Parts: sequence; structure tokens; C-alpha cells
Amino acid sequence: MENQTMIALRMVNMGIRRQMESFRSRNGLDASAGVTGWVLGYLAEHENEDVYQRDLEKELGVCRSAVSRIVAALEKSELLERSRVASDDRLKKLILTDHGRACTEQIRAECSRMEALLTRGFTPEETAQMRLYLQKMQQNLKEPY
Repeated sequence: MENQTMIALRMVNMGIRRQMESFRSRNGLDASAGVTGWVLGYLAEHENEDVYQRDLEKELGVCRSAVSRIVAALEKSELLERSRVASDDRLKKLILTDHGRACTEQIRAECSRMEALLTRGFTPEETAQMRLYLQKMQQNLKEPY
């Protein structure tokens, strides 16, 4: 059968989504929390740095308009706030709120459980090899089709 790799990756992706959606619903998180969870995680990991919307676009591979919508929703949910930068009034630094930090910890714990589930039964060597294969696929996808 052709396309076995694509089909297998799609099935794994769908399984991850189902599991994460179940987690979000059990914990009262917004159903659209998938990408927002990555945004919160990025902000938490870079809390001692100035982070702007353009950084999220670059690091998470999300377009400008999507990042704007996500940031607005996170701000409305009081998970982050935008703060003016003294050197440039056009820039607004993104800062996690206490509520955002707490939510991020919940998401991190669930991601750790998901990682453990995905790699259960793999040796450390197999896990490292799988990650290498996935990185190669990501690199391949950057090339023209």
C-alpha cells in the first residue's frame, strides 16, 4: 500500500489530538487550547526574556493573523498580558499572568504523560532514532514539493 508513512503519521496525530482534547475537556480548558498551549509553554520557557508576537510566529511556525487571534484570546482569558516597551511604543511584550503560569503547569504535566504514553515500550535508543527520523521528515518538508 502506498502512502503508509503518511497514513501512520496521520493516525498518530489524530490519536494525540483525541487524547489532548479529552484532557482539555476534563480540565475545563478551551477546546482551541492546542496551539495556545504551545504559546503558553513558549512564554513560560522564555519568561526571563522579552517575547513579542513576531517571536511566536517564527518559533511556532504560525502566521501573523493566527498569532494575533491567539494572543487576543489568551489576553481575554487573563492568561497573558501585553506590556508596552519603553524603547518602542509599537512593540508589546507578552507576559504570562499567574493564572497563565498555573495553566501552563497543567499542560506541561499532561504533555509529559502524553510523551510517556507515545514512547512506552521503546528503548531509549529507539526513541532517539524515532526522533531523528521525524526531524529528517520535518527537514524534507521544508524543501520545495
